Amino acid sequence: MDGSATGAAAGHDKLGRRKLRLAALVEQLSIDYDSRSATAQQLLAIAAAHLDQAARARSSALRGRATRLAAKVLDRLERRPQPPKPGFDQYVKAKGGA
Repeated sequence: MDGSATGAAAGHDKLGRRKLRLAALVEQLSIDYDSRSATAQQLLAIAAAHLDQAARARSSALRGRATRLAAKVLDRLERRPQPPKPGFDQYVKAKGGA
């Protein structure tokens, strides 16, 4: 029994720290992954929960499992295209060269 039936864990996270951590992770992930659809947003939330679990787990087995689950979920999402890297000519112009 985990205490949820007796109410011992009812106010476990009164300050909402976990929700704030998950919201920050979802925001970070949405920068790299396309999150326009509702499905993608839900998958990002699931991946964020797994990444949070991996970050806070004490056991290396649990950390590894949570990391693999997050990677599997993120594999289902489409990455946003990276901006093209500047060419050599643009690099020289930016440095003030000829």
